[in-house]
Amino acid sequence: MVDFAASVDAGNGVVNAVMMDTNGKLHRFSEPSVRAPVSGQSLGLKGQEMEYTWVDWGANRYATGDEALAVAVRGIERHIGINRYGNEFHQFLVATALAKMGVAEGSVDLTLFAPPGLYLDVKPVIVKNFTRKHGKVAIKLKGDSQPRVFEYGNVTILPEGIGAAACFVLDEDGNPVETDALNGNVLILDSGAYTLDSTLLRNGSFNPETLQHASWEKSGVHHFVREPVLAAVRALSSDFELLTVEHIDAVIRQGVQTGDFTLDGADLKGAIQKHSERYAEWIANSVIDAAFDGLRGIRSLILIGGGALLVEKHLKKWYGDKVLDRKAYPHVKKVAVTDMNAVGGLRRALYRLRQKQAI
Repeated sequence: MVDFAASVDAGNGVVNAVMMDTNGKLHRFSEPSVRAPVSGQSLGLKGQEMEYTWVDWGANRYATGDEALAVAVRGIERHIGINRYGNEFHQFLVATALAKMGVAEGSVDLTLFAPPGLYLDVKPVIVKNFTRKHGKVAIKLKGDSQPRVFEYGNVTILPEGIGAAACFVLDEDGNPVETDALNGNVLILDSGAYTLDSTLLRNGSFNPETLQHASWEKSGVHHFVREPVLAAVRALSSDFELLTVEHIDAVIRQGVQTGDFTLDGADLKGAIQKHSERYAEWIANSVIDAAFDGLRGIRSLILIGGGALLVEKHLKKWYGDKVLDRKAYPHVKKVAVTDMNAVGGLRRALYRLRQKQAI
């Protein structure tokens, strides 16, 4: 018996998660993939001291996401790279997302993701580490009287991009949808923090012959945008020398939502736009043109991931109508590009669970 169906895209930059409980209620969660050790102590000065939510994990206590950036007096912890998949930090990010979405006990049908080019190497590691100890998890949030203890009743690992594709062929309840979105050759580019991933589909099915062009490591937003913008900001003043890429990431997310790209009085809009365009040029030159013949023979290009928010307008200018308009599809238009893997993973899980119940 499954109490929750959850899909967690615990990326190198941001955790995006969605979950359906047994009452059919949808839960969403998103925060940067960072943590920092904290004590959780308080002077009891309500309204006069910073308040934040901490997480007890094992023998340690952490602040997470943007709260970690706000309260940490010791170093922000992140883990970017191939070795993160299935490790303790990955498990922590997933358990935290589930707990903050409301899981306190019971069984979770869990869908996770890996870059397609790394998929065959990291899938067995993820499955092994998430199912050891019979999938039992213990985590405690601030305000909990006792740890939350739940289990992963099933763990499914999907290549990034396949989840996004499911958004087009399944609705929010996991029911099949008649659509032409994936007809012919369709290329999905997922630009995250660490990797740029490509998924080439033929009438909705993955073409395994393209695995050699499936993942470009160190080719995401972190290396092309966040780090160079950070270097430029640090050069402005010694006051900025203690800033980290997490500060830059927060400004990017803030700017995309509000148009305000300022950080402590410094306007970073020009630097972010400059390096976003440079990133788009690299994608066009080194990926779309070099690996996929400038989209010749490809019906449409679907852009997803956090990087899509920075490069889409440039790629639309260069490749025109080949860049798919997601808003043309009613069951997709409200799904954020950053959520497409997680949402698609949940839709696949709901479809699978419904088929299983029908047998």
